[in-house]
Parts: sequence; structure tokens; C-alpha cells
Amino acid sequence: NEKYIGDALLQKTVTTDFLKKKRVVNNGIAPQYYVEDDHEAIIPRHVYRMVQEEMVRRANLKTGTGRKSVYSGKYALSSMVYCGHCGDIYQRTQWLLKGEHVPVWRCVSRLQKRKNDINCQSRTIFEKDLHAAVVEAVNQLIGEKDEMLEVLKQNVAKVVGFSNRAAIAEIDNQLGKLQTEVIKKADARQEFDTIGDEIERLRDQKQKLLLEDAQNIALQQQVEYLGSFLDKQEGGITEYDEALVRKLIEKITVYDDRLVFEFKSGLEIEVKM
Repeated sequence: NEKYIGDALLQKTVTTDFLKKKRVVNNGIAPQYYVEDDHEAIIPRHVYRMVQEEMVRRANLKTGTGRKSVYSGKYALSSMVYCGHCGDIYQRTQWLLKGEHVPVWRCVSRLQKRKNDINCQSRTIFEKDLHAAVVEAVNQLIGEKDEMLEVLKQNVAKVVGFSNRAAIAEIDNQLGKLQTEVIKKADARQEFDTIGDEIERLRDQKQKLLLEDAQNIALQQQVEYLGSFLDKQEGGITEYDEALVRKLIEKITVYDDRLVFEFKSGLEIEVKM
């Protein structure tokens, strides 16, 4: 909702029958006007943009095969573990071994056997082994923390100070002039389709710049979090932690003999299996 960041979209609904006071959703019946900084925000704009980015990411998850993947947040490793053979996602399931249900992770293309799927021969991983590999990857990171902290500093330097603020301000200036022109033409009952198209183009351009800024802020926060985490660690972790996985790890790729961990800060660690 744009109201959370202090903006307002005017004329979302319009009155079609003044006698009955009937209002309907404005689906092109009348012009709408988007007003920025209309009132005090309750959510910082950059946080709002990062949430929009995450919503788009979850809605458009795709496997390496190009197939759409459904986001799941039930487990920290859901939507995070990928097959190194076919690029499909790994899914948690259970095997019945000696009368006991044992959780394992398998490539979806092996689980579902859909028509036209390639014959993927990727390995199955017991969940306890996957969790142990996560612990080992984090401990490798901690063990090389001096070297890793230096890399993190370089990564931070790339994004610190980068901002599209000037370009966004220029777009805001253009939008302000165009919106004033639109209102004048609307009052005079003149056509303003061309101006409206230009306003939409500028808004799309501004959205991309805002999203780029939000991504840089997110990367900076991730790098700073990992740097702070490493700085505080005097010894390795001893057990798997779901919350830590969500904060640190971006992606895990499964190969026959190894797992490759991509951390959210841009670092990469390999664990032999």
C-alpha cells in the first residue's frame, strides 16, 4: 500500500451514480493522480522498495531449467538448494528406512518425473548431512575470517556512497511539471494521453532507480551483518541454526562430490561431500 510510505493514489474509486452515491473501482473511467510525500510515512521508502523486490523475487522464482518454482518459507533451506546437474530446485521429502521416517532432500525433477524432464541423476542428501555441511561452510568462513573480512570491506566499498538520488530528483522535477500540465488539460477537458504516457515512462524509470538503490542498501546491510558476525566469532558454531541460514546464505548448489555455498554478501565456500 503506497500510503505506508507517505504517497497517495487519488481517484482509486469514482462515483458513477450521484443519486445513489454508488462508487466503483476506477478502471480507466477517470484519470488517476499519484502524489508523493502526501503525508507522513510509517515505513522508510528504501525498506518498502526492498519488500517490493522480495515479493517480485518470490513470485518469479525459476529453476535452472526455466520452470517456475513456488516459493516456500517453511524451512530455511526451501527455495535455496539447487541441483548442479539440471538446475532444478531441491525439495524436502521423507524416506521410510527400517520403519522410521527420515528427512532427505532431492531434486524436484527426480521426485516428480514430469513429461519431457531430463533424466537427472543428482544425488539425494540426508537432511542431517545437509545441515552438517551448512555448519562446516559457516565454520570455514569463520576460520578464514581475517581474509574474508578484507574481501567484505572491498565489497562494501563498491556500494557505499553509490546513489541514484540526483537522477531521481531530476525525474521528480520533470514529473511535477508534467502533472501540473495534466491537471490544467484535465480542467480544460483537453486530451493528455501523450503527457500521461511520458509520466508512466518516467515513473517506471524512477522505480528502477529506486529499486537499484534499495538493492545496494540491502547488499551493504548483508555485508555489514556478515562482517559483524565474523568479527564477534571467537570459535566455530556447533549446530545448525535456521535463523542464521536465512540471514547468511543465498544459494546452495549440489554436485556429486561437493556443495557450493553462496553467501548473501557475495562470498563463496565449497564443502566436499
